[in-house]
Amino acid sequence: MRAEYVDHMGSDLSIVNAARVSFDKRSASDAIGGTKAHDAKLIRFLASHGHDLPFAHTAITLRMRAPIPIRTQCFKHKVGFVENEVSRRYVSTDPVIYVPAEFREAPTGGIKQGAGGAHPSSASLLAEYVTACDAAVERYTRMIAEGICPEQARFVLPQGVLTEWIWTGSLLAFARFYNLRADAHAQREVQELARMVGKIIAPRYPLAWAALVAGKGSEAKP
Repeated sequence: MRAEYVDHMGSDLSIVNAARVSFDKRSASDAIGGTKAHDAKLIRFLASHGHDLPFAHTAITLRMRAPIPIRTQCFKHKVGFVENEVSRRYVSTDPVIYVPAEFREAPTGGIKQGAGGAHPSSASLLAEYVTACDAAVERYTRMIAEGICPEQARFVLPQGVLTEWIWTGSLLAFARFYNLRADAHAQREVQELARMVGKIIAPRYPLAWAALVAGKGSEAKP
């Protein structure tokens, strides 16, 4: 899995000025290029009191890579996001399978989601998983070679196939994604992806990101 920086628009100062326009005012960065103390205080006030809209006057574009079920969890975040994904209708490259570091045990106590620690048979199960996925990919490539249309041949591919997408959203949207998916209750794989996203965004909006994610992870502090 990975998250790669592509582009972004705006800064901490953009957020400050989006808020100050209500009073027909504008702030300017200091000589060092940072944000003045009263502007930093405003950012913290906006975040802590639910004044979200100024944080949406920004845009961040990333190129993401994750297995299909993790991509699905990301795509559940709709407000403030747009995405364009690699399509197996058009590409002919061999699919790549995501192999986790280990398989985890099912949760106990009647919990329907989540996971426990490493499964005692993780190593052998991982080997079976790789064998099964490789067989599915081989069957897929043979179907393509035999003239099956790609839009149907892809049905045979497993959920563990890696996919890529361009993901653009506001700082506010990415902070909401991070706060939910970096949480300890989220699936560990999406936690990992969320932390990658946080590491990209934090240095570009240090004050605003720290205020919005409110200590959810190591990226909370600039």
